[in-house]
Amino acid sequence: PSSSSSSAAAAPIITPDNIQLPILYENDHLIAISKPPHIPHHDDPQSHQLGILSLLRHQQQSHTFAYPSRLYGVHRLDRVTSGILLLAKSSTVANALVTKFKERQVTKYYMAVSGKKPRKKKQGWVKGRMVLGRRGSYKLVNTENKKEEDEMSSGNYAVTRFYTAGLGNLPLSPLVQQEVDDDEEQVSSLSSSSSTASSAIPKTAILFQPHTGKTHQLRVAAKSVGLPILGDGRYGGGRVYSCCSVGNDDDDTPRDTELLFDRTYLHAAAIHFELDGEEVCIYSPPPFGHLFSSSSELEDVFVGMMKKHCR
Repeated sequence: PSSSSSSAAAAPIITPDNIQLPILYENDHLIAISKPPHIPHHDDPQSHQLGILSLLRHQQQSHTFAYPSRLYGVHRLDRVTSGILLLAKSSTVANALVTKFKERQVTKYYMAVSGKKPRKKKQGWVKGRMVLGRRGSYKLVNTENKKEEDEMSSGNYAVTRFYTAGLGNLPLSPLVQQEVDDDEEQVSSLSSSSSTASSAIPKTAILFQPHTGKTHQLRVAAKSVGLPILGDGRYGGGRVYSCCSVGNDDDDTPRDTELLFDRTYLHAAAIHFELDGEEVCIYSPPPFGHLFSSSSELEDVFVGMMKKHCR
């Protein structure tokens, strides 16, 4: 082997055993885990960070994950997204589930928080072609003159249903409120406008139902309707706070700087499908309650939205 490939192979891989991967659901065919944010799907050689499947296998080998046998990936979540991730117990089940995802026989709901209030519309559809732009970001291109069925066959057409609810009546947690107050003081000392700080205050709950599964689809949809997801620096959602650095310049990765919030507030919260005559319905509440003085109040908002809009 060449010297360059040898040095690449020798690069250390971070294998944290303290990352929790809770099992949300299990039957004879599959497991659903709760994926934390900041973990990519594939191994990231630039930051030496394990992808979710490699992390899972490492924890199986170190006996820190409850299920010891091989698991197969079925679908993906963005690095910044937390929530429900399905894993099949056999290749046969994996193939069956992959087919269901491709044929849109799986219903998914995601929950998010934005630092903006709706300006265009409070609910509706977001449709368009996903086009890769600069530095790995995507943009949505409208295709009003083409039939939707023709666009769907092109492979990069995204369809998302969304609903919103205001969060202005929910008091922030003391810690978040203090950080916001401190940030506003810093901004006001540098500028006559405090819009940067106020945009990082959670103002709107968003419930997404994606009808396609494209990279960054929901993040781009949120931006396109003027509701960028809180903490999503790549798509204008405010600043991300983390006390630890993973050494990556990607905007999706937290860096060792003193910023306001610790993640992108997007969570895969519910999934429903049928497998071998059995209906599977899994729900995982968004772990965003620390933003508010009462953690149950935000979940009540999202549960109310699902009862109203989900069938």
